[in-house]
Amino acid sequence: MLAAVDRAHFYRSSGNTVWWAASEPRLEMFGVPGTAPAALGYQVFRPDFDRVLVESAESAGADVRTPARVRSVAFGGESAVVDYEHHGRQSTIAGRFVLDCSGRVGVVGRRLRCAQPGHRMVALVGVWQGHSWDLPEETHTVVETYEDGWAWSVPISSTARHVGVMVGQGQNYQAEIEKTVHLRRALGAATLQHEWACDASLYFAERYAGPQFLLVGDAGSFIDPLSSFGVKKALASAWLAAIVAHTTLTHPERESMALDFFSHWERHVYATHLRWSRDFARAACAGHPSAFWSARAETEVDAPDTDEADVTAGEVRFAASSEFDLTLAAGVRFEPRPVIRGREIVLEEAFAGGLRFVGHVDLVTLAEMACHHRRVPDLFDAYCRSCTPAPLPNVVSGLSMLVAKGILHERS
Repeated sequence: MLAAVDRAHFYRSSGNTVWWAASEPRLEMFGVPGTAPAALGYQVFRPDFDRVLVESAESAGADVRTPARVRSVAFGGESAVVDYEHHGRQSTIAGRFVLDCSGRVGVVGRRLRCAQPGHRMVALVGVWQGHSWDLPEETHTVVETYEDGWAWSVPISSTARHVGVMVGQGQNYQAEIEKTVHLRRALGAATLQHEWACDASLYFAERYAGPQFLLVGDAGSFIDPLSSFGVKKALASAWLAAIVAHTTLTHPERESMALDFFSHWERHVYATHLRWSRDFARAACAGHPSAFWSARAETEVDAPDTDEADVTAGEVRFAASSEFDLTLAAGVRFEPRPVIRGREIVLEEAFAGGLRFVGHVDLVTLAEMACHHRRVPDLFDAYCRSCTPAPLPNVVSGLSMLVAKGILHERS
């Protein structure tokens, strides 16, 4: 769909400017620093963007029925039944699966929704028109924290910006803008065209999948809208939902495994982003010791269920040029675990306890290859030729982790 998005001529942006509990801005440029040309992202007006996606899906063969409004979804029997209104007429459609992609509305998801304690939040948003903006980079998304919340500004053209404030409860929009420093200055002589409010509270689901449904994106959970992580989560959730549905339809015997895989992934992603949000809140609370930030800084989050922290924080035994002579330790046990292969969920061997992928590195494959190579550069080259390429530091950290956990050891 990238070509269709390119043809739509959405506004291009080169990065973000962030004042996060700091007086000096942090400029985050897209792409790899120091490379040319600079990478550009898109700032899209959702109604226009949604139209591009729907038209692209239809041209690819999807049966698109719009405008439509779902009235109810009933489960049971061999199919789920959706009652909906299309062009003023009542219609029904039945299917093996219902993928709820209805966002915060949660046509199916709201039945299973749980509010995240301490994260009640309202977004107050306005559209501003101006001819210049007092910012380090005028194409950037802008984020700024202040005592009672945080604010953001997104350009959708050279003369229009959407500006929002995220607060604990409904307040006066312009009064909240006045509490900011840098955004207030950037708006300068700009004119507020109109404003609105919407719920932006965090939530998760008791379950993300069942025998006849999958909760996709915001229909299942809503994470703190920092740095567009929610957009990335929604895209990944939709991709995985398609794989899970395809696996279940083509291999019914894998249904339970595929649905459990989807639910585990959704729970893990939500917990990971909640942890990141808490850490951001702790940094903001240091500069703005208010009730808004302290409540978020004290959020309790379950410990990670992977060894990701071991890879990033553990002592790295190997350097990029190290030599070694490793073999698989005696008594290493394996167990079958579900993984994504192509368009399906399949069972493959993992180390006992479920250790398989860390830092996007396949540790089982890496361990096997390490027994047949003697130098990090050779191992890295062989790994990237056989698997999805990963950054060198990730491969080196993965190798270090395998040794630290006693899965690999030096030959005697």
